[in-house]
Amino acid sequence: MNLPAPSSFLLADATGVQRTWTWGYEGLAPAWAFLIFVLLAALTVVAYLRCASGVSRPKKSILATLRLVAVAVLAALLAKPVIHFTEYHPVKQPLAMVVDSSRSMSLPDRRDTPADINRAAIAAGLIDPASDIEAKTDANVVEQVKNLSRHELIQRLGDNRKLDLWTRLSAGSDLRFYQFGNVLKPLGSPEMIAGKDKAPPSVKFPVIESSGPTTAIGEALRQVIQEPRSQPLGGVVLITDGGNNSGSSPIEAAQIAREKNVPLFIYGVGVSSPPDIEVAEVTAQSLAFVDERLEVHAKVISRALEEKPSVVELKADGEVVAKAELTLGGDETREVSLSYVPSKPGEAKLEIAVPLRDEEVGRENNSAATTTRITDKKFRVLLVEQEPRWDFRFLLDYLQRDQRLVVKSVMIDGEPGLSNKPDSPFLPSLPSTREGLFESQVLILGDVSPRDLGQDRMEMIVEWVEAGGGIIFLAGPNFNPSSYLGTPLEILLPVLPDTTKPRAMRMQRDSAPFPLELSPAGRRSPYLQMDGDAAENERIWANFPGVRWVAPVARVKPGADVLLTDSRSSTAGRYGKQPVFAMQGYGSGKCVYFGTDETYRWRSRTGEKYYSILWGQIMQTLALQLLDGASPLTQLRTDRKHYEAGERVVISGNAYTGNYEPLIVPSLEAQLVYTKPGGSTPSSTRSINLFATGKNFFRAEFIAEEPGSYAFHTVHDPEGVLKFEVTDPDLEGKQTQLDDRLLRNMAAAAGGRFLREEDLHHLPEWIAATSVRVASHRKLELYYSTWILGGLCLLLFAEWTLRRLSRLK
Repeated sequence: MNLPAPSSFLLADATGVQRTWTWGYEGLAPAWAFLIFVLLAALTVVAYLRCASGVSRPKKSILATLRLVAVAVLAALLAKPVIHFTEYHPVKQPLAMVVDSSRSMSLPDRRDTPADINRAAIAAGLIDPASDIEAKTDANVVEQVKNLSRHELIQRLGDNRKLDLWTRLSAGSDLRFYQFGNVLKPLGSPEMIAGKDKAPPSVKFPVIESSGPTTAIGEALRQVIQEPRSQPLGGVVLITDGGNNSGSSPIEAAQIAREKNVPLFIYGVGVSSPPDIEVAEVTAQSLAFVDERLEVHAKVISRALEEKPSVVELKADGEVVAKAELTLGGDETREVSLSYVPSKPGEAKLEIAVPLRDEEVGRENNSAATTTRITDKKFRVLLVEQEPRWDFRFLLDYLQRDQRLVVKSVMIDGEPGLSNKPDSPFLPSLPSTREGLFESQVLILGDVSPRDLGQDRMEMIVEWVEAGGGIIFLAGPNFNPSSYLGTPLEILLPVLPDTTKPRAMRMQRDSAPFPLELSPAGRRSPYLQMDGDAAENERIWANFPGVRWVAPVARVKPGADVLLTDSRSSTAGRYGKQPVFAMQGYGSGKCVYFGTDETYRWRSRTGEKYYSILWGQIMQTLALQLLDGASPLTQLRTDRKHYEAGERVVISGNAYTGNYEPLIVPSLEAQLVYTKPGGSTPSSTRSINLFATGKNFFRAEFIAEEPGSYAFHTVHDPEGVLKFEVTDPDLEGKQTQLDDRLLRNMAAAAGGRFLREEDLHHLPEWIAATSVRVASHRKLELYYSTWILGGLCLLLFAEWTLRRLSRLK
């Protein structure tokens, strides 16, 4: 729409037509016309001063004035003045009314503040649209709107004749109604209702459902904007509570609206902070051990509630296993952590719940759950060292006493016959078969020469890590990590060793210990959490004894995380402080690098407490990679353990033959067994094929449509069963508040407007201001104007008459 510049004269009438007018000239240039006027005016003044000596001064003044005005009009007519009129008529374009019909719109809103009550009263037509929303409202009005649902409020707005919003919108636009939840449903043009007693007809607001299982705001907007139509869309009015929980990004859809020049007006329905308690983001490790403490974390969100103590419960498979008292109130988010010790293996449903309060709006979001697999399997650790050193001795001693582990060790240059002693943890030699290596979940590689490992065995280690194994490089002054450059193990190292220094300097130890320093990632890492309190954890690490040697490292590899660094500035390089503890993923496995052989020093002041916490957390996390797979032969896993109905499940991983050789086939046949919620026997079984996407890497994906328990196994390895749970999400029952932040951001991204009830009476004007207009032009030629020519003649006749009466020629 091309409107005039701000300097133009713009007028608008009640029909929405805008008019502008400007001056123009088609004859002499205004400067020449003005010069002619000056000359004629001078002659007039001189003539009356010299040639009218017998006339009184007042009469001379009147005569001269009449002549000057006539001369001015005549000079102006010589310039041929014109006025250019332009009218901008609005075009009646399609206007999409997109209304949220998801289940969250049926939730009643508890309105306690004057603003919320008055907004609902405006929509319901109980008070004037221009009323002060902070003013106190009549008790009768309060009772009528206090607990209206969002759906009821929209229907009341549709019947509001005081606001008469839909009829006013239809006067300038061609309304098209849509409703959406998980899908968009066109409702077509509105029905017109005949007015009573010669009143004009009005628009009937359509009946909107409120049963959609999810809210896909972004998808609905995209479809409306991109829908084929004969005439460009004049705008979109979106009516929603903002509870987007499905489909594409609403912000991206708003940006598309801006690119398409489709004005977006968003009416937010609901209360921004209704009284409610919500339990969100329940998390626990995906695999835990029997008789080991399991931590379960959650966020508890309170909104607009009085502060009161509440008992937070942790349930395992429906049984309360832990409780904690938490004071909840106001508008805040609290972190809660509960723990218990599982006593039996299997899949455990872990739920954190907070009791309902009478004043709460949401009745479905006071609990949330996750699923964890509990195992009683011990995991196997293989510790390989070249020769005995202090770190090896203390570490082997700790590992042997950990009841979760089965530890085997190889000492390449150790005392002969170590493996012959009773209950010896030592093996006579390094595993030479794939079975010997693949039966372990963790490999700790000390200061071992790559020559003793051998090329084939190193390649086998790389393949084992890729399948999900966890490897720890425990640095030493002789071989690890510098000698692994150029070997197959180089790809597993999270760091790039510095080999520019002479070997003697790389082996040299400082005379005085120096501390190691937590990196920002290390402060957050679960591996290095000695205490749940961040400040206490920092204090513990600061009090650890220092070390006298770290392996020289040039830099950390891209994608690796550095958790501990050398605190000395003298060893820092162009990439920052030298990494001492770093880790990275490789395939399905993890690689950890410890750049010092003096972790045993951390026992000197505190005993084994923190030493065992550190190594225990590292070992358990690395072991879970393989234990979490379906079986040693079928290292398949789901991308999550817990899904909601309608979500996509991805199963992927490596598969091996009976002797752990890579299984090279184009596809794997598998069975998916489904059991209904609460059922004890399978309800159905269907076949699924996994397709090879790599050497022996397979992948399949499907939609989990029904809630219940699922068990997945390949025909190749029926013992390798992978289990996961699918639940009914009820995302709508948790959407108790108006997400005005999202809706405001959408409006900003679209260059549109966010509205509340007090803004609705302005909506037709705002839409009219953005509508496309057709311009029409008209020209008024003033020099042909009968009125102007008649006025000029009248002036000349008046002067002539007065001259005759004054006896002048």
